Amino acid sequence: MSPPKGKKKGRRQPRRNYRKETRQREKESAQANQRRESAGAATIPAERLVEQHPDANTANKPDAPTRREPSAVVTIEPLSPIIVRSGRPMNAQSDADPARFPPPSTVAGCLRTASARAAGRSFASDAPAEKRADVHSLARRTAAGPLLLDPANHVLAPRPADALYFGRHDEARCVRAKPFSLDVGCDTDLPRGLLPVRLAEQVEGKPGSGPSWWKWEDLLAFRDGEPVPHCQLRRNGWSPSAVDRRTHVVIDPRSGASASGQLFQTEGLDLDVAPAAFRTNKLNAVAAGSEAAPGYPPGGDALGRTDASVAGMRLLVRFGEPLSGALVHLGGKRRLAVLEPAPEDVWPTVPPDWPQHIAKAEGLCLTLLTPGIFSGGYRPGWLDADLTGSPPDAPDLRLRLCAAAVERW
Repeated sequence: MSPPKGKKKGRRQPRRNYRKETRQREKESAQANQRRESAGAATIPAERLVEQHPDANTANKPDAPTRREPSAVVTIEPLSPIIVRSGRPMNAQSDADPARFPPPSTVAGCLRTASARAAGRSFASDAPAEKRADVHSLARRTAAGPLLLDPANHVLAPRPADALYFGRHDEARCVRAKPFSLDVGCDTDLPRGLLPVRLAEQVEGKPGSGPSWWKWEDLLAFRDGEPVPHCQLRRNGWSPSAVDRRTHVVIDPRSGASASGQLFQTEGLDLDVAPAAFRTNKLNAVAAGSEAAPGYPPGGDALGRTDASVAGMRLLVRFGEPLSGALVHLGGKRRLAVLEPAPEDVWPTVPPDWPQHIAKAEGLCLTLLTPGIFSGGYRPGWLDADLTGSPPDAPDLRLRLCAAAVERW
């Protein structure tokens, strides 16, 4: 019987010298640049190529379409899930912020930055005074929105807080909440004169689910007091898909490897997944050989895309000045998005006969389409202690706050 063989040792891998590799790459890059300069090579910007050869891109396209003109109404199509944080400190004791829809402040900062860069302005502190962006002037440029625009150019707005879902499947329905006077002997801790809000009809069972975003026409019908079937809201509406959760590591700048035990996660909101009806419409459009998706400029967007298959949910915003198409950063992690001008008539408007309806009803319901906070929280600052006051844009109009439906936070 032969004696047991000794354990074979594995070959030890040599330790990498990251600093040496970095210096080697920098040296090779400098040598390559020196060779190009000695050979007289020069890089010509794309704009100069177009100027020198104006027919280069249209040689075989006699009817090449043109890009859309700048507009104050723009769409923003995220190219990856949006990361928007709430501002809470992130450390070992706190979790990552959940996926959020971008608030008006995030979109306003994105468009103000795009406006400054389009004008050749810089935010660097060491930039020349004539090239430095005027942050005070940019802050005065307002941004209304964002709303949503689906591939068929239908405007979508958030579900109002006084619309609640009950039931499931065929028995699902949308129930309206209304202010009611308290019964005799009942009282609340609400401010004096403010009525509680409760369901307008008796409902049995647990709350159900439904779309988070409604088609603009469905919202107007609901505000006009008309019943809106749950199936119609699901067919026309939209809800975000599952969140995009990603795990990241902290890189040690000295070694180039991951730092031990330092992991964190981010949750992004994906707007690329549309309802089944939208996906069917896009596939039909591609099968029919359409040249551009509804809402996309005939000459293509900032990436030159015209295929209907790339159209997804887009943010709809009205800015304080006209903007051209460009690539912008939206939210955290410098995620890219496509900014494109849209026709002015895409921005939703209220029906022209609404003032007469409000006067006839002797009251109105104000729906906030974007998150808002007043000096009194849910209560506007122009209301006095009796919940009565005049809006800033209508000093001759006297209103009294009767009730408020506020989402949980």
